[in-house]
Amino acid sequence: MSHHRVLAIYAAHQQELLAYARRIVRDAARAEDITQDAYLRFSDATREEWPDNPVAYLYRIVRNLAMDSHRRSRFENDLFTRDVDDIAETQPCSAPSVEQQTIASDELERLGKALAELPSRTRVAVEMHRLGGYKLREIAAHLNISTSMAQHLVKEGIKHCQQRLSLPEGKQQQL
Repeated sequence: MSHHRVLAIYAAHQQELLAYARRIVRDAARAEDITQDAYLRFSDATREEWPDNPVAYLYRIVRNLAMDSHRRSRFENDLFTRDVDDIAETQPCSAPSVEQQTIASDELERLGKALAELPSRTRVAVEMHRLGGYKLREIAAHLNISTSMAQHLVKEGIKHCQQRLSLPEGKQQQL
């Protein structure tokens, strides 16, 4: 259908769609991203066939994207906050003891080894996400993969590193 018609429907409902997404994800910036992504998907989907109720269809796209984002965010928070407390406890204070420095250095070395064991794509995804602060969609674009694949790579990489860091040093060499 006409690009102008799609844009007119989106523009007429943009603020309501944004508020709708914001209620689900509870984050204004993510809600904006979701709403813009919904427009692109709506525009693509309506090129071949016009839905019976385009406004309801647009709301459904926003709802699905927002729910996916909310679930992904909860999953990442669960995955990443589990080890944050452990890491925080081992972080050196302003005047670390020799023992704390040795433990931190050992953990950093073990983490480096665990990352080196990962396949290249997985290692890059983990490093971009955890060390570089990149979003999953940015990682996906960089690696030319889907966002869900980027999420999978990050999850598997972190899981591997957590397993390797939880094993005693002698056990690691046997693997």
